[in-house]
Amino acid sequence: MTGNIFSEFGDFILQLLVAVPGIYLAVVLHEVMHGYVAMKNGDYTAKSLGRLTLNPVKHIDIFGSILMPILLLLLRSNIIFAYAKPVPINPTYFRNFRKGLRNTSLAGPGTNLVLAFVMGSLYGLLIFTVSVISKIPAGDLLNEGLGYALLRTSQASVFGVISAIFVYAIRINIFLAIFNFIPIPPLDGSKIVASFLPEEAMLRYLSIGRIGFFIIFALMFLGGNIFWSFLDPAINFLFLNLGFWWRFLL
Repeated sequence: MTGNIFSEFGDFILQLLVAVPGIYLAVVLHEVMHGYVAMKNGDYTAKSLGRLTLNPVKHIDIFGSILMPILLLLLRSNIIFAYAKPVPINPTYFRNFRKGLRNTSLAGPGTNLVLAFVMGSLYGLLIFTVSVISKIPAGDLLNEGLGYALLRTSQASVFGVISAIFVYAIRINIFLAIFNFIPIPPLDGSKIVASFLPEEAMLRYLSIGRIGFFIIFALMFLGGNIFWSFLDPAINFLFLNLGFWWRFLL
């Protein structure tokens, strides 16, 4: 009994350590790039508040950055969701309102897709290097690496831990990108759509943001099967074809 408790606790700590690098990169760079692109379009709000920094303390949201991912890990969820404090943006400072709104909104999820590609490419380089050294076919190493999505202490080899870190980072970034492209205010996708609407329609559409998160969580938890039936194919497609584009070279 005690042994099982210690084993479960060890598995949880290992999962937490594996997930932290991907969560940090995904949520912090997402918000920093929002602020950076906003600055390039004329809004220096984020810069003046010290939010254009990679220091996670400046971006941590107690619930979204700490409690939620820990809860999802405890529940052994396949998706570890997290978010940081939104970077403050004041669109009235944009030199071109619509262009600034669109570019700033694209910056966050766009950064997550770039990160997924970069992390996937680095993992591919690791797989190639290990394959050359160990004489194990790269395809076999990839299949083994993908199997470490839910790493346990019994699998805690150096290759297993590093693989799990990369797999988590790729999936988290892709999930955040797809999720934020959903056109429900206040998610980034809604602002991209709004930038193409007539002014009155744009304002009415964005005003839904006051209740937007209630709509999103209702879709996620009440209409779960329908909601995920739309998201899962997109996430899995990008996971394999953006994060692991190099598998076609094997």
